[in-house]
Amino acid sequence: MRARKMNKWHFLAVAAALCCGAVNAADLASGAEAVTSSVAVAPAGPVTLQEYLRLVVQNQPTLAADRMQTALAKADSKSASAFPNPAVHYTSKRGEKEWGVDQPIPIFGQRGMRMENAKLGEKAAAANVDVAVAVTMSDAAHAFNELLVAQQRYKVWQGAQDELNKAGYIVKGQIEAGTRSRYDGARLNLQQAQMSMQVRKAQAALKDAASRVASIAALPQWQVTVDGSLQASDLRHAPAYGPLWETAQTRLPVLRAAQAELERARQKIKLEQREALPTPTFGVARIRNGVDGSFNQVGVNVEIPLFDRRQGGIDRAKVEADQAELRRDAAVLAAQSELQRSLQQLQLRRSAVRDYEKEGLAQIAPLHQMAQDAYKLGKGTILELIDALGSITEHRLEHLELVKDMLDAEWEVRLASGDLPQVQP
Repeated sequence: MRARKMNKWHFLAVAAALCCGAVNAADLASGAEAVTSSVAVAPAGPVTLQEYLRLVVQNQPTLAADRMQTALAKADSKSASAFPNPAVHYTSKRGEKEWGVDQPIPIFGQRGMRMENAKLGEKAAAANVDVAVAVTMSDAAHAFNELLVAQQRYKVWQGAQDELNKAGYIVKGQIEAGTRSRYDGARLNLQQAQMSMQVRKAQAALKDAASRVASIAALPQWQVTVDGSLQASDLRHAPAYGPLWETAQTRLPVLRAAQAELERARQKIKLEQREALPTPTFGVARIRNGVDGSFNQVGVNVEIPLFDRRQGGIDRAKVEADQAELRRDAAVLAAQSELQRSLQQLQLRRSAVRDYEKEGLAQIAPLHQMAQDAYKLGKGTILELIDALGSITEHRLEHLELVKDMLDAEWEVRLASGDLPQVQP
């Protein structure tokens, strides 16, 4: 019986809220949808950077909490648009009764100023959410690049292990033919054991990078694999600072947030000046007197700003506006420096990859062939063969490190110019 009464009163409360406009059907539907929404499903195949960033934005609980700041700002807008509540009074004494209502009316535009300030608060909240999204995207992109390179690094070690095993057949054949001693076989077995250890270490690093990528996407059980290009783009199509900065001024979330905070701070000065004006209270009362009978009484109550003219609030708002302007200027300078730095780094990283591919990787295939031929013909030792194979692996790994730096530099340019993927939560 108690549960039935509670459900009944809950139903009546919701119905009353709907009638009064405090809760609408859309809000109830969205709330029900949020409760009954299923858990995000991890993709089965490899994902690109765009697909991964979409998963991060959709699944990150921290970003979901940050997005609620816009809902809080909208709630503040509702509070700012509301009129002051009336006050009802009733008094009774011997021979007289009085009842009436008093209504404060902001006739000097205070309500309009509050609404405008609240709207600017919504704009600032949305910009700050974009800043949080950009920061999370940056962390996710770096983790994505690390996993992309870790996958290729593991393949390099596996390829090196295969090449060493193939060399093992050559060494075994030479030993069986009597042209080589058993020392070569023992030395090769030791190198194969070390290579197996390196492969396991590369696999562990790959698993660790994949776990970080899955964790950022809020899918801890996801066996993630990523797909992307490891090739350096053409240097002739490198972006220039001037055009990028022209677009970055309007696209960078940090600049839009700083500008929104400045506009709100300046608007707050006008609000405080308007709030300093008194708000009159108009009252209407009905009086019943045993001698004079019944009559109405109308009155006005106005605060006299004699001692407190709210000058402190106005001065504080002016200082906050000055602070917001300095922060905006600092954000602009920092954004210009970051864009310039990221462009320089991108150019250097791309040049390093191009030069290494041209001068270093081009020599790998001839070196590998010469090392095998020299050993087969008896002109090279087992140590020279192992050293050649190790040098090839080292060069490939160094190339991957350069590629990783280039990928990070490419993302930093996108981040510094505001060229972020448009991903809807």
